[in-house]
Amino acid sequence: MHAPEDAVQGGASATGVAALDSLAERLLDAAPGFGVDVATTDGDREAIYRLRFEQVVAHGWARREELPSGLERDSYDDEALQIGAWDAGDLAGTLRLVLPSPARRLPVEAAFELDIEPFGAVVEAGRLVVAVGYRGDPAHRIWGALFARAWLSLRAEGFTVLAGAASPGMVERLRALGLPFEILGPARPHWGEERHPVRLDPARSRPRWF
Repeated sequence: MHAPEDAVQGGASATGVAALDSLAERLLDAAPGFGVDVATTDGDREAIYRLRFEQVVAHGWARREELPSGLERDSYDDEALQIGAWDAGDLAGTLRLVLPSPARRLPVEAAFELDIEPFGAVVEAGRLVVAVGYRGDPAHRIWGALFARAWLSLRAEGFTVLAGAASPGMVERLRALGLPFEILGPARPHWGEERHPVRLDPARSRPRWF
């Protein structure tokens, strides 16, 4: 499903959108050596689901026997864009984009029982994971690059509004980058942690880094 740029932005100034495009390019440049892109093969997607499995089992969000395939995935994954950060042949991190569909709510809308505006023009980013061996010093560069590729990917699909569920700590880190994320409701348990539903609509705000 594609949405025209003018319909998505609703006539709002594109200043914030252009600024976020520029920031995304800088975040990708800040992670040299990593190939960050949408997975295009079954093997790459399986590696992403396996990394997500390792995350939920290690954190006790699910028991190993509940996921006997060794993969963590749900019904949204068949049509989602799976973004991976690759260090040569090793998967360093991943993030999922779920595009809007008239047939069902986004995962965050279903989980938090809300509708995120503009209806039918919001893309959800979620399932952010950085592999154990890449946490610490390189982690912020990896998740920054994943976010950047996610933003540029949804822009390529014709969208400019992003939503998701983020922990209070992640909201602080995103805002520290100058990203004007809005908190849409109180936190509740979601994918193993207390998270807030959030939205980023740069067409309606002026980022601090512009």
